[in-house]
Amino acid sequence: MFSKILVPLDGSLLAERALEPALALGRKYGGQVTLLRAPVPEPVFIPSMNGYAAYSASLAEQVRDGERKDADDYLSAIKKAHEEGDPPLRTQVVAGDVAEVILDTAAADKIDLIVMSTHGYSGITRWVLGSVTEKVLAHAPCPVLVIRSSQPIRKIMIPLDGSELAESALAPGLEVATRLGCSVALLRAVDELNRFERAQLGLGGQDLANRLQDGMMTEAEYYLGKLIESKPQAGLDIQRVAVIGSAAHRVLEYAEKNEFDLIVMATHGRTGLARWVYGSVTEKVLHSAHCSMLVIRPAKHKLN
Repeated sequence: MFSKILVPLDGSLLAERALEPALALGRKYGGQVTLLRAPVPEPVFIPSMNGYAAYSASLAEQVRDGERKDADDYLSAIKKAHEEGDPPLRTQVVAGDVAEVILDTAAADKIDLIVMSTHGYSGITRWVLGSVTEKVLAHAPCPVLVIRSSQPIRKIMIPLDGSELAESALAPGLEVATRLGCSVALLRAVDELNRFERAQLGLGGQDLANRLQDGMMTEAEYYLGKLIESKPQAGLDIQRVAVIGSAAHRVLEYAEKNEFDLIVMATHGRTGLARWVYGSVTEKVLHSAHCSMLVIRPAKHKLN
């Protein structure tokens, strides 16, 4: 599933946090990792009678050549440091808008997974959730693994809402768990009956409401159990967890309390009136979680 992995780097240590997870994922099954750097040319000004206003095309080209060489040298050094191990590394330097370069490279090279840190700094270049990473997450043709920590990934949570679209995160999540030897928890959040719904049951309906809520929990646990049975993974420790409450809040709460290293979610899924969309539950978790996230974009035919 993850045969070709792309790691965008900007020269910073923070961006390089994505390197080890990418290498770990690519070590099995003959994977290939591409290290990509997109140098952003800085404007070149020369003194003039009225100040620093004149622009030299020839000087700018010299600067761009220097930036490309620096980028090549930087990626070559990283490649050399890992040349004795697996997987095989290739390097690529492409000048241009950082997000567009990442997306174009992923599409042209038919990349299976993009692994990048939530942010890195190099000079005036900034990769922050909300700019480059945000653009890549919104338009990537493949899953994106957003790294938030230098700690190895050992515990994975896959939240599900009962829909086929949400379940599109299951196979990639289990693939990562298999390659990295992680434990997995499948979590489903069950909506809590509100006052209006309980009032509709009428006076004396408290016991009925409790039984209804218990039934919803039992159904959620059964659903997760069936998923585990349908996706047998030799050697994987897979748990099922059903909780009551709003999806985003409970996902974040459970992940932090149980110290998960990675949350795997699809960009959206629908079941009844519940919606997990990029801009809703997934976005809330993405922006608030303290751990890394693997964000899956379902195939286009599943979005129609």
